[in-house]
Amino acid sequence: MMTTPSLRFVTGLSSAAAALLVLAGPLACSFSYSSKSISDSSKSSSESSSSSSRSSSPNSEAAYRNEVSDYTEAYVVSGGSGGAFLNGIGGLAEERGITDWESDENTWIGIGSGLGRTRITDIQLGVYKENWGGGDLQKMQQIQKGFDAAR
Repeated sequence: MMTTPSLRFVTGLSSAAAALLVLAGPLACSFSYSSKSISDSSKSSSESSSSSSRSSSPNSEAAYRNEVSDYTEAYVVSGGSGGAFLNGIGGLAEERGITDWESDENTWIGIGSGLGRTRITDIQLGVYKENWGGGDLQKMQQIQKGFDAAR
């Protein structure tokens, strides 16, 4: 049973991230994320009838970017450990048939967007950009772009 303080904590998060927090509340020390229900619910009827390979359509790219954003937000808010994050992003990309996710700007903009929906400081943002972007200036700029768009 959730108490009032816990409900206040999740206000302001996307419904997907809030649902993850409510479900994961009793497991406070671990992080788990399944994009299956989120991606299934966000597919348009035309996407659900298409093949499982990645389409270059704007809708498919936006759906992937939103999924990465939701995952990032839930990950940061739950306090997940750094090493598993990029593995999780790789898993999301694999589910969508994206083989070169590390070079896909939608990955990095989505990460920035998810960070922008959290209450991190500029210093924390800089640390996430450096760690997850691996010092790659282009990736770090794309993370910033997504962050700025979400704020």
